[in-house]
Amino acid sequence: MPESKKRKKEQHGHIDYIPHEKKKKSAVPVAIVFCSLLALGIAWFATGSYVPGLIIGLIAGIAVGYVIGRQMDRTFSKK
Repeated sequence: MPESKKRKKEQHGHIDYIPHEKKKKSAVPVAIVFCSLLALGIAWFATGSYVPGLIIGLIAGIAVGYVIGRQMDRTFSKK
């Protein structure tokens, strides 16, 4: 059967078969949670239930966790 020259040909949706590189997840959130819990436990045993001491320990744990997480990301990203 003849095809009309004015009619556009049927177009199929483009299927992307190229595998994409997976996004690497960061170790920073895991390190922050782990170090903050560890620092909070150390502050609890060191100061008892003294709230300002616990808050200072928690802030120190978050800072240390951030630094450790960033360093882990840099170390594992090297090829």
